[in-house]
Amino acid sequence: MADATNETCPTYEAEIAGFRQPMVTSIGIIMGFQLGFLANWALTAETVPAVSGLADTVLALTFMASIALFTLVLFRVLNNRTNPQPGMGYQRSLRYYLAALILAFSGLAVALFV
Repeated sequence: MADATNETCPTYEAEIAGFRQPMVTSIGIIMGFQLGFLANWALTAETVPAVSGLADTVLALTFMASIALFTLVLFRVLNNRTNPQPGMGYQRSLRYYLAALILAFSGLAVALFV
């Protein structure tokens, strides 16, 4: 019969390793599109400021906040410090990730209808 003290606790890699890489990849893709969109938007506005109306302001602010949240999530997911409860930390990172995603798309939706 196996002794309970000899059993090892699941490590960070074993517990959330399957979720880490897809999140990093999706953050990279989404942030790449966001930054590309903002760069193209800024470069096409040659004579007037790129942010000139309410819709532009809403879009710019939500995209910047979304990029900041995605950067925080990327830091949290790639951080290799030992975490006593990696599952709990991942759940918090997932909430931040979803908040950033909702913020980005809601900013686009508001900009379309304002």
